[in-house]
Amino acid sequence: MKELKFEQPVAHWPDFRADAVLGDTIFAVLIGQRDTRRLRAAILEMARISTGKDIRQVVLILEEPQLTTARLLDEWEGAAGVIRPELLTRLSMVIRRKGIWTGIPKTPNTDEQATLNKIVNHRAIQRPVRISSQGGAYYEILRLMLHEWLLAKGPITIKRIVEMSGTSYPTVAKSLARMEHYLKRHSDRRVALQTFPHGEWTRLLAAVDEVRGTVRFVDRSGQPRSPESLMRRLQKLQVPDIAIGGAPGAKRYYPDLDLVGTPRLDLCVHCPEKKIDFDFVQHLDPALEQSSDPYIPAHLVVHTIRRRDPLFDFDADGTAWADPVECLLDLHEAHLEPQALAFLNYLKTGGA
Repeated sequence: MKELKFEQPVAHWPDFRADAVLGDTIFAVLIGQRDTRRLRAAILEMARISTGKDIRQVVLILEEPQLTTARLLDEWEGAAGVIRPELLTRLSMVIRRKGIWTGIPKTPNTDEQATLNKIVNHRAIQRPVRISSQGGAYYEILRLMLHEWLLAKGPITIKRIVEMSGTSYPTVAKSLARMEHYLKRHSDRRVALQTFPHGEWTRLLAAVDEVRGTVRFVDRSGQPRSPESLMRRLQKLQVPDIAIGGAPGAKRYYPDLDLVGTPRLDLCVHCPEKKIDFDFVQHLDPALEQSSDPYIPAHLVVHTIRRRDPLFDFDADGTAWADPVECLLDLHEAHLEPQALAFLNYLKTGGA
């Protein structure tokens, strides 16, 4: 029986590494493709690879492409006009949108789709994600200041903000100037929020996915694990730098929060280097697949914390919990607005 192998070098082509190999079939994956020039180049690259010895088929997999099916077909037909016929018979392109497979020149059968699902899932999880820096430093500092205020930590020095955020003095000074309207400055140069910064909070909510590098995972097996089950698995794994947030995190800080069940599991990953790999997701549940569609209900949602101090809280058994501000953002993102408001009021009155 042929074994599916991932991230394999291809004989005779040392400059190319396949995302997967199954016998004499080579697979390459493009996720969220929106550039027709890159797609065109990928098809021609597949044609080049197909000339290799002992290669029968080369398959280009497109996961949630941002190009229409008609445009994909146009690009395929355009490339077909310049590829030798004997090579074209070795090439195919398959597309998955919202879990549904189509193909050019033919749609894969059920067994082939199962193999393709494994390849796309592995590729999505292994792919490092670089977090956008747009507004990143400012919003990390804003969340840090909110943490200090909501937990009544008192005024803080700019030096301490620099240390906790991992940013420079000029960056901190510029960020504080942006939220000046909400600040109280003390004579010893310490600063603190004096009120909840509603305007800045609204702007943060509008850009929260980008700011936190949010990545969603869905289970298309039809029998998803419950968020509680995923949480128990995470606690057993004891993965460093990962904290539980969302509804369970908010409930930990505010036990009387009115929540019925857990809609999904939100996790915060501390990665000040601005990159994150998702190896741990496969250990939580191999059926989880990365989704680029925010309208499909997610079973697992992963957020990124880039500041130097993640502000995690720890139980005696080592379980890490995201700080209340991250949990509050998770409630908003999960559209649990009444619970988010109740949790914020609880924090404002010194409950945590």
